[in-house]
Amino acid sequence: MSLGKSLLNRSKDLLSGVVLISALAVQPFVFGASQTSIERGRIVYTSEGCAQCHSDEHRKGPDLSEVGNRRSELWLRMHLYSPDEVSGSSIMPSYANLFRTEKGNDLVAYLATLRATGRQLSGSDEQAWHLSAETIAAGRAAQGQALYNRYCSTCHSANGRTRLRWQSEFIESPAVFRAGVMQSQPTATDHVARIIKFGIPDSDMAGHENMPDTDIASLLAWLMEKPALRHPIDP
Repeated sequence: MSLGKSLLNRSKDLLSGVVLISALAVQPFVFGASQTSIERGRIVYTSEGCAQCHSDEHRKGPDLSEVGNRRSELWLRMHLYSPDEVSGSSIMPSYANLFRTEKGNDLVAYLATLRATGRQLSGSDEQAWHLSAETIAAGRAAQGQALYNRYCSTCHSANGRTRLRWQSEFIESPAVFRAGVMQSQPTATDHVARIIKFGIPDSDMAGHENMPDTDIASLLAWLMEKPALRHPIDP
């Protein structure tokens, strides 16, 4: 065989290898018929690059290692559809397109299994947490109204977008709140503050674990505001 033909054959072999590798790179994950929804969801988590924002090395979003302890499957689904609607100023893009197939439900199934032990607060830890008297006194109802509009109204106003979209799927329909709705229940301050921070177990009410205590105090001030002090425009 001449040198020219030998080089030509080697070039063809090399080109075939490149094409094969490229094809594998474009389709790195193949779902098997025997895989469970959770197993497929783990593949979706990897293929969609979720770890790029949610791993310890590249943290931009919250830690998801125990998200199954803190969020219901419906909440996870709602958030994947409309992150900025469900989580206020979230910069996460929507993954509603995943629900055109079973990929979305598979991803939810996988996320619901993430229940790292030894990191979440226990019930006694949550009960021990409370706002100081100084923090409560510093709460501002006007700021509370802005926070409610940003983080809460999508579920807790009568015409909230998330409430209307998912109303038939909530474990329990979210309560409708307005300014001063709890002003007759001043002793409920600690209880309501814990719900805002930690959510309600076995429900779709998620906590706001990273919300500053001063903001929680402002939400309380708005919820317990006396009629004479209310602002002209309430949600």
